[in-house]
Amino acid sequence: MLKRSVLSILAVIFGIGFIVAGCSGSGETKGQTGTGAGSAAGDKPVKGEIVVGGWPSGDKAFEAIIPEFNKKYPDVKVTLQFQKSEDHHNKLLTALAAGSGAPDVAMLEAGYIGKYRDKKGFVNLYDAPYNAKRFENDFVGYKYQMSVSLDGKQMIGLPWDIGPTSLFYRRDVFKEVGLPDDPVEVQKLLGTWDGYLEVARKVSIPGKRWMLANAGDVFMSKWANRDYYNQDLSFRFEDQKSLDLLGLSATIRKEGLDAKLVYSSNESYALMKSGQIVTHISGAWFGGFLKTFVAPDTSGKWGIVKVPGDGATNWGGSFLTIPEQSKNKEAAWAFIEFALANKASQNAMFKAVDYFPAYMPAWDDPMYQEADPFYGNQKTKALWVEVAKGTKPSFVTMMDRQTETIMRAAISTGLDQNISPKAVLDSVKQQILKDTAQDRKQMEELIQKGKK
Repeated sequence: MLKRSVLSILAVIFGIGFIVAGCSGSGETKGQTGTGAGSAAGDKPVKGEIVVGGWPSGDKAFEAIIPEFNKKYPDVKVTLQFQKSEDHHNKLLTALAAGSGAPDVAMLEAGYIGKYRDKKGFVNLYDAPYNAKRFENDFVGYKYQMSVSLDGKQMIGLPWDIGPTSLFYRRDVFKEVGLPDDPVEVQKLLGTWDGYLEVARKVSIPGKRWMLANAGDVFMSKWANRDYYNQDLSFRFEDQKSLDLLGLSATIRKEGLDAKLVYSSNESYALMKSGQIVTHISGAWFGGFLKTFVAPDTSGKWGIVKVPGDGATNWGGSFLTIPEQSKNKEAAWAFIEFALANKASQNAMFKAVDYFPAYMPAWDDPMYQEADPFYGNQKTKALWVEVAKGTKPSFVTMMDRQTETIMRAAISTGLDQNISPKAVLDSVKQQILKDTAQDRKQMEELIQKGKK
């Protein structure tokens, strides 16, 4: 893989912008092939080979539907190329700059979509023969609009999944300290951030067990949907609620209630598995992470509730795109349409990896009222539907991923050095303005064009 400095130069030359993955699963590159011919549109046969690229656990999801896809398209051979999220996105950036090397179908995490949706490099799915606008009312509105350009003329990706944000908690630890473990009762305890602090004090043991991996995650959970900006590009975190929540993060750190670990690090996962980290805030997709590689042997020990405070937001999720350089766009679209605009496929993938469908017709299936044994027979899917329905749209910008990186680093430094919340947020603002100046200027120009 190219060094980051080289990638940065390529990014400047091609006007794409260098980005770093945030939420990624761990795992090595995997491959899966199938033989598959049918027709994506009309009677014209679809055949040939396609490469589908992304990051785990997306590969497990696709493995669950490729046999059915090949029944419909027996002359299409599908190869999966999966690697860590950061590696996948960096390789994709390099391929877009070089004009070759991209997969035929590329996963794109929600934090990256603002970088690409107003530029060239991906097929416009509004064009024929894709005609993706016909699906507009079938997908969650706030997710569908994320991949549509500001002028409304281009759509670069069809939504795959959303990440209704949840608080995962260890039932066994709650029981151990005399707290209820039933989700209904736990939700009452954790309905407010003050309640969260009180529970943290009860479950934590100095130097042995902690409420969460990093105190900064409490503040960052407010911005899980990366809605940092208003439509005039003013900052949404310049308010009293943000100051108060950052103050709570500081209190958690001062009282030793967090493990001081990096979010979603291997170290934090190990402590979740052992029960030494008691809660974790993340998107619904983390439910699949727990089952598959974080703590597969902890079935029955977890429960899920809404996040304290507002309780309804989205964390991450992904899109499927077709790079312009794909040599088999027809088969690529056949795969995307089969995977995403298809109730059976979406739910098969959801069962495999807990990627919550952005395709709303999928929610009508009885499985959304089923109990999940891993979570103590809780109806987790029903909870996620409720969160998804309450989530508000966000304004997507080119600066979102970089803003997240700057904010998370500044919060970490502020907590380590006991800097006041106001000083931390002031420094975040100044750093963002400095480091994202080029992208911000492009966004301002796009916004102005959209007003004409």
